[in-house]
Amino acid sequence: MKTRFVSSSLHQAVVRVATILLSFLLTAAFLGQSALAQAGFTGIFGGGPFYKNATNNITEIENSGFTEAIVWSVEVNSVGDLNFNGEFPLTSAGVYIGNQTYPNFPSDMATLKQGKVKRVTFSIGSSNFGDWQDITALVNAQGTGPNSILYKDFAALKAAIPALDAIDFDDENSFNSPTTIQFGVMLGQLGYHVAPDAFDNSSYWTNVVSQINTQLPGTVDGVHLQAYAGGSGNNPCVGWNFGSVPVWPGLWDQVDTPAQVQTIMTGWHSQCGITGGFMWLYDDFVGNGLAAQYASAINNAVASSGFTLSGPKNVFLNQSSTATAAITITDFGGFNGTVTLSLSSLPKGVKATIQQTGTKRKISFKANSSAATGFTAVTVTGTSGTITETFTFTLAVSAAVGTTGAGTQVDLSSEFNVNGIYTDGSTYSTGGLDGTGYSYSANLLTPSRVFNGTLLKFGPANLPDAVGCSGQTVVLPAGQFSSLMLMATGVEGNQASQTLTVNYTDGTSSQFSQSFSDWFTPQKFHGEFEGVAMAYRNFDNGTKDQRTFNLYEYRLVLNPAKTVQSVTLPNNAHVVLLTATLLP
Repeated sequence: MKTRFVSSSLHQAVVRVATILLSFLLTAAFLGQSALAQAGFTGIFGGGPFYKNATNNITEIENSGFTEAIVWSVEVNSVGDLNFNGEFPLTSAGVYIGNQTYPNFPSDMATLKQGKVKRVTFSIGSSNFGDWQDITALVNAQGTGPNSILYKDFAALKAAIPALDAIDFDDENSFNSPTTIQFGVMLGQLGYHVAPDAFDNSSYWTNVVSQINTQLPGTVDGVHLQAYAGGSGNNPCVGWNFGSVPVWPGLWDQVDTPAQVQTIMTGWHSQCGITGGFMWLYDDFVGNGLAAQYASAINNAVASSGFTLSGPKNVFLNQSSTATAAITITDFGGFNGTVTLSLSSLPKGVKATIQQTGTKRKISFKANSSAATGFTAVTVTGTSGTITETFTFTLAVSAAVGTTGAGTQVDLSSEFNVNGIYTDGSTYSTGGLDGTGYSYSANLLTPSRVFNGTLLKFGPANLPDAVGCSGQTVVLPAGQFSSLMLMATGVEGNQASQTLTVNYTDGTSSQFSQSFSDWFTPQKFHGEFEGVAMAYRNFDNGTKDQRTFNLYEYRLVLNPAKTVQSVTLPNNAHVVLLTATLLP
């Protein structure tokens, strides 16, 4: 149990000792409980020290041996604004405003991850506060779509602090599963991992974890289990089984010394194979050297002989091109075996080779000119004897970069009314592609793409270069064609069932209904294909939103016996067209 003001007691310490002795006696009965083989996270909860006079504190944690920094506590008010501990405003009305109070905070979080910290987590809530009640009310009122305040605030937070990886759910008094599940799935769609922060109500949390991961697999990748204060009776090996999702138990420095932490964690590691744990609370021992001692205690407790795999989150590959992924093998516990890597299945038209020596391996991908575009989860499996470890990343295959290809280009320049493409680092006040300041990167998009052999040229960067649809009719080059290929996207949410009409010179027409995915949330609508996947988008202040964004390809099948005259676009400004080509 966490409160904004936490107190310890002798009673809690006595209960802790009794619980530990009982857990050791129960070991034999619970050795069958499964745990993930790969290493977990060694976490440290902290509040103000992570943002107030933080330089020395960041350095201490960066080098301490902790691998997860959990910044506590994010407050969510009734209108969705985010704030740290009532003293550090983070967002307001869907906009990040943290720089007004602590302008170095995003860079401090990035600095954390230059050391041993591999994961930065923000924790929401605590005991006896209404943050989760506010989240429930907001989800019930607005949902969790792109127009909801929670979506906007957490998207703004992620864009402002790219080092932020996960959100810790410290709900201790609300327990509304439908809204918590919706909120967790929304965070997963925004690129966050989720880690429940439980101290009781195990059946509730088991259901929440199962439902979130059923809807968006891999979103919940660990559970922080409080085994101190109100959770002092908890044993991660008894009653807290989340299947393949590991449990990382936490202890409190005011009750346990580093030596005691190592003893307790070692017992749990022997009993059910915990792969990580955490300490509450850094604020208690800032700058006195205990951070490194507690980190070492947990790391020593959960160590065993083996290896871990790590690598990129995304790999971007174009048709008719190559790309590489660097995979690192990290030994621990005296492991000195030979590791062999293998890959799961790849998209059609993509081949891969693996460099199989050393701890730094390279996977080389090659795509042919008609390789299947889109996103594929690729799992790297490392095997050494009986030890098997896995690492999964996303392979994003896009249209080729090129200047030659089939088709007759449609001239859209007279209809350009949106500045949708900007070179990296540009500042502008046009509203960008979506009207709120975001745009495609010209550096990533390039001047033209070749999709399965068809050439599609884009408008000029930093000028009007896209068409915000409003029912306008665009003149087509006269001729008989088999299809009309478009590259377009939805903005401000997915745009379902939009009408396009191709008109022929004989007065007839072909009408089409097409749904368009939002550029951030591909839905794989019927007739929709990934055209270009990009590692970031640009913002009007010259910065980058370091998440994956997309441009989609659509093909309208025409009557080849008739001569085309024009195409009437959807009457919806949230559908944006960037390029079009007619195919014979």
